[in-house]
Amino acid sequence: MFATSFWTEVFSMVIPDWLFYPLSAFFAAILIAVSYFYWPGQTHQANPFDVSPESELVITGQQLTLMQAAQGLSTQTQEEDGIVFLRTAAGQGPDDGNPSAGVFLTLPKAFSLAYGEKAVEITMIVRGGGANPSPAIILAYYSPGRGNSPRQKCNLDALWRTCTLTYTPPAANQNTNVDYVGMWPDLEGLSRAADIREIRIKPRSSRSSK
Repeated sequence: MFATSFWTEVFSMVIPDWLFYPLSAFFAAILIAVSYFYWPGQTHQANPFDVSPESELVITGQQLTLMQAAQGLSTQTQEEDGIVFLRTAAGQGPDDGNPSAGVFLTLPKAFSLAYGEKAVEITMIVRGGGANPSPAIILAYYSPGRGNSPRQKCNLDALWRTCTLTYTPPAANQNTNVDYVGMWPDLEGLSRAADIREIRIKPRSSRSSK
């Protein structure tokens, strides 16, 4: 699965953002289909999107390879003490170059439609990674063409910590709407690493957001 982040970065260099994100949704659908075949050394996990959009969505282990990296960012799946995590890095800041969602998870249409006008809680378990750890990340929810969440900054250290964002995305205005959950691993773009262990996304019935 290391090749997926490589090709995602290559495509992002040559394709403008207005076209890159629709293509990324298609690419994510292929990843979902391919990721759950067996190959040597892989631990098979269920498709996380098999749950109802009204239920809690949990992304963990090899499922983290469903996350894609935009231009100037990278991802790599690693394992330590039996824990599979995604190591991410950014060679540019979130406001440098073309705007993007950073390292992002594409939400299938059924989830994007179901989350409209509901308070959605996004929880990410993260830490500063490796010998050159990032001191902070930002977490955000993206609804292209309709409205994005404020950026939630979370400070990091060597311990696993929880970063949480609650946001009420606007209602989907067409059946083709696709949303994204994104994080930026290094606010200064110094290629410092941030590790992702788990992502949880849970819709609420309340319309309040913070």
